[in-house]
Amino acid sequence: MLPCYNKVAMDQGEVTALLRAWGSGDRSVGDQLFRSIYKELHTLAQYHLRGRPEATVSPTMLINEAFLQLAAEPKSDWRDRVQFFAFTATVMRRLMIGYARRRGAEKRGGGFESIVFDESIHALLNRGIDVEALDEALNALDRLDSTQARIVELRFFGGLSVEDTAEHLNMSPRSVIRHWGLAKAWLADHLAN
Repeated sequence: MLPCYNKVAMDQGEVTALLRAWGSGDRSVGDQLFRSIYKELHTLAQYHLRGRPEATVSPTMLINEAFLQLAAEPKSDWRDRVQFFAFTATVMRRLMIGYARRRGAEKRGGGFESIVFDESIHALLNRGIDVEALDEALNALDRLDSTQARIVELRFFGGLSVEDTAEHLNMSPRSVIRHWGLAKAWLADHLAN
């Protein structure tokens, strides 16, 4: 099951205030922000890296690298923590693909690292999905339906709930569920071939 962050240890208003201050250039709140969201990011990274003893990156390394990239390119208009986690989903996806590609290059094309996409897709395929194949499939889906691709990225890489995804994309939860189902079916078919 995907980790979702409906229950937040820190008040969402506090996280939003820290994000806005950080985005406005107040670097003094960066450490406090990082500490306040670290547990959520760590849980998300653990989810993506679980069951992969061959992985060369730890959850801590993944979130530290993601946060360093976020800090290097400060965004000044953070609305809330949902938008932050949506943006972080994209960063984590790129990092995981980069790690997988480097590992694949080291092995000269063999032994791609696999991750479990989602229990429902895993059940359909009855196998893990390598990160590069997933990235190629998401890029192909993006060309067909960018909304579905973004929903997959937010739900899978960002760990956002249906409600948070709907809020971020300014659509109804029912629409997110419908697009999520269609996207999973399309990806299952695409990745099975």
